[in-house]
Amino acid sequence: MKFKKKFYILLVLILAGVAGGLYFKFADQEKPVVSVSPEVTHTNDRTLFQVEVHDPGLGLKSVEIRVSQSGTSHPVAAQEFAEAVSDFSFELELPRLDQGEFQVEVIARDRSIVNWGKGNVTTLNRTMVFDNRPPGISVSTTTHNLNQGGAGLVIYQLSKDVVRTGVQVGDYFFPAFQQPDGRHFCLFAFPHDADPASDVPRIIARDRAGNEQISGFNYHVNPRSFRNDRLNIGDNFLRSQMPQFERDFPDENDPFHIFLRVNREMRADNRAKVEEIAQRTSDQLDFDGVFLRKPNSAQMAGFADRRTYFYQDREIDRQVHLGVDLASTAQAPVPSANKGRVVFAGPIGIYGQTVVVDHGIGLQTLYAHLSSIDVQEGQMVSKGETVGRTGTTGLAVGDHLHFEVLVSGISVNPVEWWDPNWINNNITSKLD
Repeated sequence: MKFKKKFYILLVLILAGVAGGLYFKFADQEKPVVSVSPEVTHTNDRTLFQVEVHDPGLGLKSVEIRVSQSGTSHPVAAQEFAEAVSDFSFELELPRLDQGEFQVEVIARDRSIVNWGKGNVTTLNRTMVFDNRPPGISVSTTTHNLNQGGAGLVIYQLSKDVVRTGVQVGDYFFPAFQQPDGRHFCLFAFPHDADPASDVPRIIARDRAGNEQISGFNYHVNPRSFRNDRLNIGDNFLRSQMPQFERDFPDENDPFHIFLRVNREMRADNRAKVEEIAQRTSDQLDFDGVFLRKPNSAQMAGFADRRTYFYQDREIDRQVHLGVDLASTAQAPVPSANKGRVVFAGPIGIYGQTVVVDHGIGLQTLYAHLSSIDVQEGQMVSKGETVGRTGTTGLAVGDHLHFEVLVSGISVNPVEWWDPNWINNNITSKLD
C-alpha cells in the first residue's frame, strides 16, 4: 500500500510537471502587434494602407480586417493560418465609402492556449474621415501683370481648410497665407530664370485627405533681358579676400581653389540659408508705401546680372548676381527699406554681416556686407531706421551695400518696390 501511494504521488508530480511545461510552452502572454500606415486622420479613395501584424511568440492563428461606416461593415480580409507565422502584411484598398467618418478594424489572434484556448487577441480600431472632394478655388484679383524677375500678388478663397496652398511657377513654390477674413494672400515671384513661354503660374491647394486642386488665373509676363558682366579675378583679390574663408575649407591651401569653392559651394549654402530665413515670416502683410533706396548711392551692379568669372584670361565660373549693389561713402548708414521685424542679424558666408527684415507673407529685405549691425533679431524697425553700416565683409570688393528684396526666399527685382506706381497697381490696390 505504501508503495502504491508513493507511486501515485510520483505520477501526479510527473503529470503536473508535464502539464506545467506544456503550459509554459504554449501559454505565452505576449499579444500580437498590429499597425496600420500611413497614420492619417483624413483620406481619400486613392490612399493605400499597409496593415502589418507581428507576433513575437508562438505565431499567428488568424487575422481579420473590416471597414465600417454608419453601421455597415465591409469584410476586407479574413486569414486563418494552418501553420504558425510570425508576420502578416496586407495592402488595404478602401471599399466604396460615403463622405464622412469610417473605421478600420484589425483583429489578430495568436496560437497561445491562454484565455481557455482562445489565445491572445489584439484589436486595433482606427477612425478616419473619408473625403474625396478637392478644394474649390475662387480667385478675387483680376489682373496680374508680371515682369520676369519680378513679383505679383494673387488673392483667392478656398472652399475648405487645407494643409498646403500657394502658387507654383516652374520648380518654385510660393506659399499663401490665410487672413482673418478667410481669404488667402499669395505674394509670388516670376523668377529671373523662369521661362515666360512655358512656366505658367498656377494656384495649388491640397487638403488633409490629399485631394489637390490646381487653378489658373489671368496673368501677363513681360520678358526681360539681363546684363552680362565679365569679372576678372586677380591674385591681389585672392590674397586679400580668401584668408577669411580658409577655416571653412581647411583642406584647401591655394587661394584660387578656395575662391572656386566659396563662389560655388558656399554661395549655394548661403542661398539655402536665406530660403530658410524666409520661413520666419508673419502671416500679415505690413509695410508703409514705397520702399526706400539707400540715399545718395550709385548702383554698381544690377539685379540678375549674369557674371562670368575669369582668372588669367581663362573662364573659371559663372554665377548670377541676386540683388543690387549700392555704394556711396565708406561705412554709410543703411536705412531699413520699410517697417518690419528683424528676423536675422549676423554673418552669412559670402554676404558677410547681414540683416534681414520681414514685412509679412514672405516679403523680406536683405542688407549684406555690413561693417556693423545696429539691430537685433526680434526687433521691430520703422521705415528709414538704421539697421547697420556699409562695409566689405563677406565676398565684397570695395565698401558697398548688397540689397535684396525677397519673396519666400527668392530674390526679385528691387526696382519694382522703389516705384510707387508699381506698388499701387500691383499690391496696395488689390488689398483695398
